[in-house]
Amino acid sequence: MDPADHSAAEPAYGPLRDGDAELVSDLVTRMSGDGARLRLRDKSADYYRWMYEQNPAGRAFVHSARLGDRIVASFALAPKVFLVDGERVLVGKTMDMFTDPEWQGRGLMRRCTDSVFDEAAGAGVAGWYVTPSVNSYPIFTGRWGYREEFSLVYRLRVLRPGPLGGRARLPTGVECREVDRFDEEADKLWARVAPAHRVAQVRDATYLNWRYVANPDHYDLLELRREGRLVGIAVLGRTRRRGIGVGELMELVHEVDDRAALRHLVRAAAARAERNGCRLLQAWSVPGTRLDARLRRAGLRWRRGEVKFLLSPGFPGTSAADPDAWLLSQGDGNDV
Repeated sequence: MDPADHSAAEPAYGPLRDGDAELVSDLVTRMSGDGARLRLRDKSADYYRWMYEQNPAGRAFVHSARLGDRIVASFALAPKVFLVDGERVLVGKTMDMFTDPEWQGRGLMRRCTDSVFDEAAGAGVAGWYVTPSVNSYPIFTGRWGYREEFSLVYRLRVLRPGPLGGRARLPTGVECREVDRFDEEADKLWARVAPAHRVAQVRDATYLNWRYVANPDHYDLLELRREGRLVGIAVLGRTRRRGIGVGELMELVHEVDDRAALRHLVRAAAARAERNGCRLLQAWSVPGTRLDARLRRAGLRWRRGEVKFLLSPGFPGTSAADPDAWLLSQGDGNDV
């Protein structure tokens, strides 16, 4: 049966079912373009079982179009616990907006997105944010009225992998160690960090361990201690972009006025990325913000590319339009 033939059977629509992780993985893998020069994140069935079914904030909202034993279109929204203007709220991040090329232009994605948004709103998700592709950007902004209050860029540092790199020099009394998981000390650190940010995903131990330890992909977890006290956390991912190994700073958690902690975290992450064979270290940043200035002073001086960042109509809180209100990192996305 030729899917391009409009006389062919129409797909059936519905929410996530047992066994769908394999089918979504197949669709996304076929369309992702991963290869020797590009590798961002795991796209296995195990990844989708983890992302869709094991999130401590709640199961993902997923709707797909099926044809026989294939999924030919799928869309998802992952719930996330945020602090917005001092209130704990449930928001969402859209992801996996894919339609098989043979079925594009036939309204499948509109059916999937409508179902996901209706289900998420009915479950109490207050709003969601999007990092759209070039193709989906005009759909979100023009058709659905999403707003672009600011955009993101990558701040990066050039590394020296090999024998000349890989060592972080830290002051006496300061230690950065790799750990297997985070414990209650991470909760205490987050309790000190959170009040300085009016819009931020809750980065407690429960979230961090789900996002970076339970995840089928691999991340390096770093804890910065000063005289034995936990003062900072960094999480480092690894990607390949245009054939170059890149260290991705997924998280930088520290008290906002502790500039030394930020500087030491970036230095330690750079050393670990060099040992991993990476040639670049990069992090998300919002140009012109105070955090952007701190990242540049900490050694992430160069600017590369742009990531579009959109908010749904009705996104909660009066602070969401202020880029300085946000604590954002690559961990808030789903691409790495």
